[in-house]
Amino acid sequence: MRNRVTMAVLAVLVLVGLAATLSLAAGPKQYQWTGTVTDVDAKAKTMSVDKGGDIWEFSTEGVKDLKVKKGDKVTVTYVAIAKKIDMK
Repeated sequence: MRNRVTMAVLAVLVLVGLAATLSLAAGPKQYQWTGTVTDVDAKAKTMSVDKGGDIWEFSTEGVKDLKVKKGDKVTVTYVAIAKKIDMK
């Protein structure tokens, strides 16, 4: 009986540890933006994408082998990262 209780407690601890590890590894939420490329600036490492008249500019700093050009339809997967927060 004692062996079963020990195994049950151990199983619960393993599951809790696994859940905690997976939640930490998930990272920030990812979003997508699909539209037409309006501008690619290789020097500034930026790309602008138009979605129904709403144009967003994305940094392409971490993207390797970027082979898009103006007019291409793309889906950008990104995360929102705060660079500065001011108290009001």
